[in-house]
Amino acid sequence: MNLSKDTYLISGDQQKLAWDVSAWLSSIRGRLHRAGVYWAGRRIRAREMRELHRFSDRELWDVGLSRSDILSIEQGTFRRD
Repeated sequence: MNLSKDTYLISGDQQKLAWDVSAWLSSIRGRLHRAGVYWAGRRIRAREMRELHRFSDRELWDVGLSRSDILSIEQGTFRRD
């Protein structure tokens, strides 16, 4: 029995395990980052929609919109002809 080979095998398994854990943590970190970016964008859009809903009909008309356009803006289907 060669002690150095046994030590290497234990060490190698630990290194592989450390790499697997590192890859897993990196994956989780990436997913959390993407979720945070998505959530921040969603909050910005919600704030903008609240602002549009607060406009009077006259203010909406001044920017070329009507109250019925707000829903299509929220859904991303608004097209200006």
